[in-house]
Amino acid sequence: MCCGAKEAGGVYRPRHPQESPFYQLVERFYPKFEAVYEERYQERYGFWRPIIGTVVRKFLECGDLKHGFARVRCPKCGEEFFVPFSCRGRCFCPSCHEKRALEKAGWVAEHVCAEVPHRQFVFTIPKRLRIYFRFERRLLGELCRAAARTVTTVYRAASGRPDAVPGMVGAIQTFGQLIHWHPHIHALLTEGVFLPDGTFLPLPKLATEPFLKLWEQEVFALLLAEGKITEELVANIRSWKHSGFSVDQSVRLEGGDQAGIQRLIQYFLRCPFSQARMIRPRPGRATAGQVEVTDAGKVIYKTEHNAVGRFPEPGDGELLAGPSRNFQVFEPLDFLAEVTQHIPDPGEHLIRYYGWYSNKTRGQRAQRPPAAAAGTGMAVRSPWAREARKGWAALIKQVYEADPLCCPRCGAELKIIAFIERHQTDVIEKILRHCGLWDEPSVRAPPSAKISVTG
Repeated sequence: MCCGAKEAGGVYRPRHPQESPFYQLVERFYPKFEAVYEERYQERYGFWRPIIGTVVRKFLECGDLKHGFARVRCPKCGEEFFVPFSCRGRCFCPSCHEKRALEKAGWVAEHVCAEVPHRQFVFTIPKRLRIYFRFERRLLGELCRAAARTVTTVYRAASGRPDAVPGMVGAIQTFGQLIHWHPHIHALLTEGVFLPDGTFLPLPKLATEPFLKLWEQEVFALLLAEGKITEELVANIRSWKHSGFSVDQSVRLEGGDQAGIQRLIQYFLRCPFSQARMIRPRPGRATAGQVEVTDAGKVIYKTEHNAVGRFPEPGDGELLAGPSRNFQVFEPLDFLAEVTQHIPDPGEHLIRYYGWYSNKTRGQRAQRPPAAAAGTGMAVRSPWAREARKGWAALIKQVYEADPLCCPRCGAELKIIAFIERHQTDVIEKILRHCGLWDEPSVRAPPSAKISVTG
Protein backbone atom coordinates (compact mmCIF):
# COMPACT_ATOMS: atom_id res chain seq x y z
CA MET A 1 0.00 0.00 0.00
CA CYS A 2 0.97 3.59 -0.33
CA CYS A 3 3.08 5.39 2.27
CA GLY A 4 1.92 8.65 3.73
CA ALA A 5 2.96 11.39 6.09
CA LYS A 6 2.62 12.33 9.72
CA GLU A 7 0.34 15.08 10.96
CA ALA A 8 0.18 16.78 14.34
CA GLY A 9 -0.27 14.29 17.15
CA GLY A 10 1.18 11.41 15.15
CA VAL A 11 -1.95 10.91 13.01
CA TYR A 12 -1.21 9.21 9.69
CA ARG A 13 -2.69 10.53 6.46
CA PRO A 14 -2.14 8.93 3.03
CA ARG A 15 0.19 10.94 0.83
CA HIS A 16 -0.83 12.55 -2.46
CA PRO A 17 2.04 11.86 -4.89
CA GLN A 18 0.32 13.72 -7.73
CA GLU A 19 0.99 16.96 -5.87
CA SER A 20 4.73 16.29 -5.86
CA PRO A 21 6.70 18.53 -8.26
CA PHE A 22 8.80 15.50 -9.23
CA TYR A 23 5.63 13.59 -10.16
CA GLN A 24 4.38 16.54 -12.18
CA LEU A 25 7.72 16.83 -13.97
CA VAL A 26 7.66 13.13 -14.89
CA GLU A 27 4.01 13.26 -15.97
CA ARG A 28 4.65 16.28 -18.17
CA PHE A 29 7.95 15.41 -19.82
CA TYR A 30 8.23 11.61 -19.83
CA PRO A 31 6.20 10.98 -23.03
CA LYS A 32 8.51 13.28 -24.99
CA PHE A 33 11.60 11.79 -23.31
CA GLU A 34 10.63 8.28 -24.42
CA ALA A 35 9.81 9.52 -27.93
CA VAL A 36 13.18 11.22 -28.49
CA TYR A 37 15.37 8.79 -26.53
CA GLU A 38 16.75 6.88 -29.52
CA GLU A 39 17.69 10.04 -31.37
CA ARG A 40 18.96 12.13 -28.48
CA TYR A 41 20.20 9.80 -25.71
CA GLN A 42 20.89 6.31 -27.06
CA GLU A 43 24.51 7.01 -28.02
CA ARG A 44 25.37 8.21 -24.51
CA TYR A 45 23.14 6.04 -22.31
CA GLY A 46 22.81 2.87 -24.38
CA PHE A 47 19.82 1.20 -25.99
CA TRP A 48 16.37 1.85 -24.57
CA ARG A 49 15.60 -0.56 -21.73
CA PRO A 50 11.90 -1.53 -21.50
CA ILE A 51 12.16 -1.64 -17.70
CA ILE A 52 12.36 2.17 -17.72
CA GLY A 53 8.91 2.51 -19.23
CA THR A 54 7.50 -0.12 -16.89
CA VAL A 55 8.85 1.55 -13.76
CA VAL A 56 7.83 5.07 -14.81
CA ARG A 57 4.29 4.08 -15.75
CA LYS A 58 3.84 2.28 -12.42
CA PHE A 59 5.22 5.34 -10.63
CA LEU A 60 2.59 7.54 -12.28
CA GLU A 61 -0.08 5.19 -10.89
CA CYS A 62 1.46 4.98 -7.41
CA GLY A 63 -0.88 6.27 -4.71
CA ASP A 64 -3.72 6.84 -7.18
CA LEU A 65 -7.06 5.49 -5.96
CA LYS A 66 -8.14 4.94 -9.56
CA HIS A 67 -5.67 2.05 -9.78
CA GLY A 68 -6.90 0.12 -6.77
CA PHE A 69 -7.03 0.51 -3.00
CA ALA A 70 -7.68 -1.11 0.34
CA ARG A 71 -10.81 -0.25 2.31
CA VAL A 72 -10.00 0.40 5.98
CA ARG A 73 -12.54 0.77 8.80
CA CYS A 74 -12.47 1.41 12.55
CA PRO A 75 -14.61 -1.22 14.33
CA LYS A 76 -15.12 1.12 17.28
CA CYS A 77 -16.27 4.45 15.80
CA GLY A 78 -16.96 3.47 12.20
CA GLU A 79 -14.35 5.81 10.66
CA GLU A 80 -13.55 4.57 7.16
CA PHE A 81 -11.21 5.57 4.35
CA PHE A 82 -9.32 4.16 1.36
CA VAL A 83 -5.59 3.47 1.13
CA PRO A 84 -4.22 3.42 -2.46
CA PHE A 85 -1.75 0.80 -3.65
CA SER A 86 1.90 1.62 -4.21
CA CYS A 87 4.08 0.85 -7.23
CA ARG A 88 6.83 -0.91 -5.22
CA GLY A 89 9.37 0.37 -7.75
CA ARG A 90 13.12 0.49 -7.26
CA CYS A 91 15.36 3.53 -7.70
CA PHE A 92 12.67 5.86 -9.06
CA CYS A 93 9.71 6.21 -6.69
CA PRO A 94 11.26 7.80 -3.56
CA SER A 95 8.52 6.57 -1.23
CA CYS A 96 8.46 2.94 -2.38
CA HIS A 97 12.25 2.78 -2.62
CA GLU A 98 12.61 4.01 0.96
CA LYS A 99 10.23 1.32 2.17
CA ARG A 100 12.21 -1.35 0.31
CA ALA A 101 15.50 -0.05 1.74
CA LEU A 102 14.12 0.00 5.27
CA GLU A 103 12.75 -3.53 4.97
CA LYS A 104 16.01 -4.91 3.55
CA ALA A 105 18.15 -3.07 6.11
CA GLY A 106 16.14 -4.48 8.99
CA TRP A 107 16.39 -7.98 7.56
CA VAL A 108 20.16 -7.76 7.05
CA ALA A 109 20.73 -6.45 10.58
CA GLU A 110 18.49 -9.14 12.08
CA HIS A 111 19.26 -12.22 9.99
CA VAL A 112 22.64 -11.77 8.31
CA CYS A 113 25.13 -9.84 10.41
CA ALA A 114 26.96 -11.32 13.38
CA GLU A 115 27.29 -9.33 16.58
CA VAL A 116 30.94 -8.51 15.91
CA PRO A 117 32.68 -5.24 14.92
CA HIS A 118 32.24 -4.11 11.31
CA ARG A 119 33.76 -1.57 8.95
CA GLN A 120 32.34 0.22 5.95
CA PHE A 121 34.46 0.03 2.80
CA VAL A 122 33.91 2.16 -0.30
CA PHE A 123 35.58 1.02 -3.53
CA THR A 124 35.72 3.44 -6.48
CA ILE A 125 37.18 3.33 -9.99
CA PRO A 126 38.55 5.95 -12.43
CA LYS A 127 36.14 7.96 -14.58
CA ARG A 128 37.87 6.54 -17.65
CA LEU A 129 36.58 3.03 -16.82
CA ARG A 130 33.03 3.80 -15.69
CA ILE A 131 31.48 3.84 -19.15
CA TYR A 132 31.99 0.08 -19.62
CA PHE A 133 29.64 -0.64 -16.73
CA ARG A 134 26.93 1.63 -18.16
CA PHE A 135 26.75 -0.20 -21.50
CA GLU A 136 27.08 -3.69 -19.99
CA ARG A 137 25.32 -3.70 -16.65
CA ARG A 138 26.08 -7.35 -15.83
CA LEU A 139 29.65 -6.18 -15.13
CA LEU A 140 28.35 -4.38 -12.03
CA GLY A 141 27.93 -7.76 -10.34
CA GLU A 142 31.46 -8.71 -11.38
CA LEU A 143 32.71 -5.43 -9.89
CA CYS A 144 31.15 -6.37 -6.56
CA ARG A 145 32.80 -9.81 -6.71
CA ALA A 146 36.13 -8.10 -7.38
CA ALA A 147 35.71 -6.11 -4.17
CA ALA A 148 34.90 -9.32 -2.27
CA ARG A 149 38.03 -11.05 -3.63
CA THR A 150 40.10 -8.02 -2.63
CA VAL A 151 39.08 -8.01 1.02
CA THR A 152 39.19 -11.79 1.34
CA THR A 153 42.79 -11.90 0.08
CA VAL A 154 43.96 -9.13 2.42
CA TYR A 155 42.11 -10.52 5.44
CA ARG A 156 43.52 -14.01 4.93
CA ALA A 157 47.04 -12.65 4.61
CA ALA A 158 46.62 -10.52 7.75
CA SER A 159 45.20 -13.40 9.80
CA GLY A 160 47.65 -15.99 8.50
CA ARG A 161 44.73 -18.34 7.89
CA PRO A 162 44.12 -19.20 4.19
CA ASP A 163 40.94 -21.05 5.19
CA ALA A 164 39.38 -18.07 7.00
CA VAL A 165 36.70 -15.84 5.50
CA PRO A 166 35.26 -12.44 6.44
CA GLY A 167 31.57 -11.64 6.35
CA MET A 168 30.69 -9.12 3.66
CA VAL A 169 27.51 -7.38 2.55
CA GLY A 170 28.22 -5.62 -0.76
CA ALA A 171 25.99 -2.95 -2.30
CA ILE A 172 26.19 -1.72 -5.90
CA GLN A 173 25.63 2.00 -6.41
CA THR A 174 25.63 3.58 -9.85
CA PHE A 175 25.18 7.24 -8.93
CA GLY A 176 27.25 10.11 -7.61
CA GLN A 177 26.10 13.08 -5.58
CA LEU A 178 24.88 14.89 -8.71
CA ILE A 179 23.08 11.74 -10.00
CA HIS A 180 25.71 11.27 -12.72
CA TRP A 181 26.89 7.77 -13.68
CA HIS A 182 29.36 6.69 -11.01
CA PRO A 183 29.48 2.90 -10.43
CA HIS A 184 31.13 1.98 -7.13
CA ILE A 185 30.80 -0.52 -4.32
CA HIS A 186 29.82 0.01 -0.70
CA ALA A 187 30.62 -2.90 1.59
CA LEU A 188 29.96 -3.80 5.20
CA LEU A 189 32.88 -5.98 6.37
CA THR A 190 33.45 -7.84 9.62
CA GLU A 191 36.54 -6.51 11.36
CA GLY A 192 38.04 -9.95 11.40
CA VAL A 193 37.57 -13.42 9.93
CA PHE A 194 35.62 -16.57 10.72
CA LEU A 195 37.44 -19.90 10.91
CA PRO A 196 35.87 -23.11 9.53
CA ASP A 197 34.63 -24.11 13.00
CA GLY A 198 32.81 -20.78 13.35
CA THR A 199 35.31 -19.10 15.67
CA PHE A 200 35.65 -15.36 15.06
CA LEU A 201 39.22 -14.04 14.88
CA PRO A 202 39.26 -10.23 15.30
CA LEU A 203 41.74 -8.10 13.38
CA PRO A 204 43.04 -4.58 14.03
CA LYS A 205 42.44 -1.84 11.48
CA LEU A 206 44.57 -2.72 8.48
CA ALA A 207 46.47 -0.34 6.22
CA THR A 208 44.55 0.83 3.17
CA GLU A 209 47.42 0.38 0.71
CA PRO A 210 47.11 -3.43 0.27
CA PHE A 211 43.37 -3.11 -0.38
CA LEU A 212 43.99 -0.34 -2.91
CA LYS A 213 46.67 -2.22 -4.86
CA LEU A 214 44.63 -5.44 -5.02
CA TRP A 215 41.46 -3.55 -5.94
CA GLU A 216 43.26 -1.93 -8.87
CA GLN A 217 44.58 -5.29 -10.03
CA GLU A 218 41.16 -6.93 -9.78
CA VAL A 219 39.40 -4.24 -11.81
CA PHE A 220 42.06 -4.22 -14.53
CA ALA A 221 41.97 -8.03 -14.70
CA LEU A 222 38.17 -7.98 -15.01
CA LEU A 223 38.08 -5.49 -17.87
CA LEU A 224 41.03 -7.10 -19.66
CA ALA A 225 39.32 -10.51 -19.50
CA GLU A 226 36.14 -8.97 -20.92
CA GLY A 227 38.08 -7.35 -23.77
CA LYS A 228 37.03 -3.85 -22.76
CA ILE A 229 40.51 -2.38 -22.31
CA THR A 230 44.08 -3.02 -23.48
CA GLU A 231 47.39 -3.39 -21.69
CA GLU A 232 48.38 0.00 -23.14
CA LEU A 233 45.45 1.66 -21.38
CA VAL A 234 46.35 -0.09 -18.12
CA ALA A 235 49.92 1.18 -18.36
CA ASN A 236 48.64 4.67 -19.13
CA ILE A 237 46.33 4.81 -16.10
CA ARG A 238 49.04 3.45 -13.82
CA SER A 239 51.31 6.27 -14.95
CA TRP A 240 48.87 8.90 -13.64
CA LYS A 241 49.75 10.67 -10.41
CA HIS A 242 46.22 9.98 -9.16
CA SER A 243 44.87 6.84 -10.82
CA GLY A 244 41.25 7.38 -9.77
CA PHE A 245 41.09 4.15 -7.77
CA SER A 246 40.30 4.58 -4.09
CA VAL A 247 39.37 2.56 -1.01
CA ASP A 248 37.91 4.15 2.11
CA GLN A 249 37.49 2.28 5.42
CA SER A 250 37.04 5.13 7.87
CA VAL A 251 33.65 4.13 9.34
CA ARG A 252 33.62 1.53 12.12
CA LEU A 253 30.71 -0.04 13.99
CA GLU A 254 31.06 -1.70 17.37
CA GLY A 255 30.02 -5.30 17.88
CA GLY A 256 26.32 -5.65 18.57
CA ASP A 257 25.42 -2.29 17.03
CA GLN A 258 22.57 -3.72 14.97
CA ALA A 259 20.86 -0.32 14.80
CA GLY A 260 24.02 1.14 13.27
CA ILE A 261 24.15 -1.69 10.75
CA GLN A 262 20.55 -1.02 9.79
CA ARG A 263 21.25 2.68 9.24
CA LEU A 264 24.33 1.87 7.14
CA ILE A 265 22.48 -0.63 4.93
CA GLN A 266 19.73 1.94 4.44
CA TYR A 267 22.41 4.36 3.31
CA PHE A 268 23.80 1.77 0.90
CA LEU A 269 20.35 1.25 -0.60
CA ARG A 270 19.18 4.86 -0.68
CA CYS A 271 17.34 6.19 -3.72
CA PRO A 272 19.66 7.58 -6.44
CA PHE A 273 18.18 11.05 -6.05
CA SER A 274 16.57 13.11 -3.32
CA GLN A 275 13.57 15.37 -3.89
CA ALA A 276 14.92 17.60 -1.13
CA ARG A 277 17.95 18.35 -3.32
CA MET A 278 15.85 19.64 -6.20
CA ILE A 279 15.68 23.39 -5.74
CA ARG A 280 14.48 26.50 -7.52
CA PRO A 281 16.68 29.48 -8.40
CA ARG A 282 15.99 32.60 -6.41
CA PRO A 283 17.89 35.78 -5.57
CA GLY A 284 20.60 35.07 -3.06
CA ARG A 285 21.31 31.63 -1.70
CA ALA A 286 19.08 28.76 -2.83
CA THR A 287 17.64 26.54 -0.12
CA ALA A 288 16.94 22.82 -0.21
CA GLY A 289 13.43 21.44 0.11
CA GLN A 290 11.98 23.36 -2.84
CA VAL A 291 11.56 22.39 -6.46
CA GLU A 292 10.57 24.27 -9.54
CA VAL A 293 10.62 23.79 -13.26
CA THR A 294 11.23 27.39 -14.23
CA ASP A 295 9.74 29.31 -17.14
CA ALA A 296 12.97 28.52 -18.97
CA GLY A 297 12.36 24.80 -18.33
CA LYS A 298 15.41 24.21 -16.14
CA VAL A 299 15.79 21.78 -13.24
CA ILE A 300 18.44 22.47 -10.60
CA TYR A 301 19.78 19.63 -8.45
CA LYS A 302 21.86 20.56 -5.42
CA THR A 303 24.16 18.43 -3.31
CA GLU A 304 25.90 19.08 0.00
CA HIS A 305 29.40 20.51 0.30
CA ASN A 306 29.70 19.66 3.98
CA ALA A 307 30.50 15.96 4.45
CA VAL A 308 30.55 16.19 8.27
CA GLY A 309 27.97 14.03 10.00
CA ARG A 310 27.34 11.52 7.20
CA PHE A 311 28.97 8.43 5.78
CA PRO A 312 31.83 8.86 3.26
CA GLU A 313 30.54 9.17 -0.27
CA PRO A 314 32.42 8.96 -3.57
CA GLY A 315 32.94 12.40 -4.98
CA ASP A 316 33.44 14.08 -1.59
CA GLY A 317 37.06 14.79 -2.37
CA GLU A 318 36.29 16.19 -5.81
CA LEU A 319 33.56 18.45 -4.44
CA LEU A 320 35.55 19.66 -1.47
CA ALA A 321 38.95 20.05 -3.15
CA GLY A 322 38.05 20.91 -6.71
CA PRO A 323 36.08 23.78 -8.24
CA SER A 324 33.22 24.96 -6.04
CA ARG A 325 30.24 23.36 -7.79
CA ASN A 326 27.64 21.67 -5.65
CA PHE A 327 24.73 21.83 -8.10
CA GLN A 328 23.82 20.80 -11.61
CA VAL A 329 21.42 22.52 -14.01
CA PHE A 330 19.41 20.16 -16.24
CA GLU A 331 16.99 20.42 -19.08
CA PRO A 332 13.92 18.40 -17.99
CA LEU A 333 14.58 15.65 -20.54
CA ASP A 334 18.25 15.50 -19.56
CA PHE A 335 17.23 15.21 -15.91
CA LEU A 336 15.00 12.23 -16.76
CA ALA A 337 17.86 10.66 -18.72
CA GLU A 338 20.18 10.92 -15.73
CA VAL A 339 17.62 9.59 -13.24
CA THR A 340 16.31 6.69 -15.31
CA GLN A 341 19.79 5.31 -16.09
CA HIS A 342 19.98 4.19 -12.45
CA ILE A 343 16.86 2.00 -12.67
CA PRO A 344 18.19 -1.58 -12.37
CA ASP A 345 17.30 -4.30 -14.85
CA PRO A 346 14.77 -6.97 -13.80
CA GLY A 347 16.46 -9.46 -11.49
CA GLU A 348 19.50 -7.24 -11.00
CA HIS A 349 20.55 -7.53 -7.35
CA LEU A 350 21.80 -4.33 -5.75
CA ILE A 351 22.95 -6.03 -2.56
CA ARG A 352 25.02 -9.22 -2.36
CA TYR A 353 26.50 -11.47 0.33
CA TYR A 354 29.95 -13.06 0.48
CA GLY A 355 32.10 -15.22 2.73
CA TRP A 356 30.56 -15.93 6.13
CA TYR A 357 27.46 -14.00 5.07
CA SER A 358 26.95 -15.76 1.72
CA ASN A 359 23.59 -17.40 1.08
CA LYS A 360 25.20 -20.84 0.92
CA THR A 361 27.09 -20.46 4.20
CA ARG A 362 24.07 -19.05 6.02
CA GLY A 363 21.94 -21.90 4.68
CA GLN A 364 24.41 -24.47 6.00
CA ARG A 365 24.45 -22.84 9.43
CA ALA A 366 20.66 -22.79 9.51
CA GLN A 367 20.70 -26.61 9.40
CA ARG A 368 22.73 -26.80 12.61
CA PRO A 369 21.09 -26.96 16.04
CA PRO A 370 20.89 -23.59 17.91
CA ALA A 371 23.65 -24.64 20.32
CA ALA A 372 26.09 -24.77 17.41
CA ALA A 373 25.87 -21.00 17.11
CA ALA A 374 27.61 -20.52 20.45
CA GLY A 375 31.01 -18.85 20.11
CA THR A 376 30.50 -17.88 16.47
CA GLY A 377 29.52 -14.30 17.15
CA MET A 378 26.08 -14.99 15.69
CA ALA A 379 23.09 -14.06 17.79
CA VAL A 380 20.69 -16.91 18.53
CA ARG A 381 17.44 -15.44 17.21
CA SER A 382 14.10 -16.29 18.75
CA PRO A 383 11.67 -18.33 16.60
CA TRP A 384 9.44 -15.26 16.31
CA ALA A 385 12.35 -13.03 15.21
CA ARG A 386 13.44 -15.53 12.56
CA GLU A 387 10.00 -15.60 11.00
CA ALA A 388 8.84 -12.03 11.52
CA ARG A 389 8.69 -9.77 8.51
CA LYS A 390 7.88 -6.09 8.95
CA GLY A 391 4.64 -5.30 7.20
CA TRP A 392 3.44 -2.16 5.51
CA ALA A 393 2.01 -0.65 8.68
CA ALA A 394 5.10 -1.31 10.83
CA LEU A 395 7.44 0.19 8.23
CA ILE A 396 5.37 3.35 7.88
CA LYS A 397 5.21 3.68 11.65
CA GLN A 398 9.01 3.41 11.83
CA VAL A 399 9.60 5.99 9.08
CA TYR A 400 6.92 8.57 9.87
CA GLU A 401 6.41 7.97 13.62
CA ALA A 402 2.70 7.54 12.95
CA ASP A 403 0.65 4.34 12.96
CA PRO A 404 -1.35 3.98 9.70
CA LEU A 405 -3.63 1.43 11.35
CA CYS A 406 -4.53 3.74 14.24
CA CYS A 407 -7.92 5.44 13.85
CA PRO A 408 -7.42 9.23 13.48
CA ARG A 409 -10.73 9.82 15.27
CA CYS A 410 -10.69 7.54 18.34
CA GLY A 411 -7.25 5.85 18.31
CA ALA A 412 -8.58 2.30 18.00
CA GLU A 413 -6.91 -0.25 15.72
CA LEU A 414 -8.20 -0.09 12.15
CA LYS A 415 -9.12 -3.18 10.18
CA ILE A 416 -8.63 -3.81 6.46
CA ILE A 417 -11.98 -5.09 5.26
CA ALA A 418 -11.56 -5.27 1.48
CA PHE A 419 -9.13 -4.94 -1.42
CA ILE A 420 -10.34 -3.41 -4.68
CA GLU A 421 -7.96 -4.53 -7.43
CA ARG A 422 -6.94 -2.34 -10.36
CA HIS A 423 -8.67 -4.56 -12.93
CA GLN A 424 -12.04 -3.76 -11.30
CA THR A 425 -12.22 -0.45 -13.13
CA ASP A 426 -16.01 -0.15 -13.15
CA VAL A 427 -16.23 -0.91 -9.44
CA ILE A 428 -13.45 1.56 -8.63
CA GLU A 429 -15.09 4.37 -10.57
CA LYS A 430 -18.50 3.66 -9.04
CA ILE A 431 -17.14 3.69 -5.48
CA LEU A 432 -15.00 6.78 -5.95
CA ARG A 433 -17.81 8.72 -7.63
CA HIS A 434 -20.19 7.77 -4.86
CA CYS A 435 -17.69 9.01 -2.27
CA GLY A 436 -16.88 12.19 -4.20
CA LEU A 437 -13.27 11.10 -4.77
CA TRP A 438 -13.34 10.71 -8.56
CA ASP A 439 -11.43 13.49 -10.29
CA GLU A 440 -11.76 13.96 -14.01
CA PRO A 441 -8.40 14.17 -15.81
CA SER A 442 -7.29 17.77 -15.87
CA VAL A 443 -5.97 19.54 -18.96
CA ARG A 444 -2.18 19.61 -18.74
CA ALA A 445 -0.46 22.96 -18.65
CA PRO A 446 2.01 23.76 -21.44
CA PRO A 447 5.61 22.65 -20.81
CA SER A 448 6.73 26.18 -20.00
CA ALA A 449 4.29 26.51 -17.09
CA LYS A 450 5.79 26.89 -13.65
CA ILE A 451 5.65 24.24 -10.94
CA SER A 452 6.43 25.49 -7.47
CA VAL A 453 6.17 24.14 -3.96
CA THR A 454 7.80 25.14 -0.72
CA GLY A 455 8.86 22.28 1.49
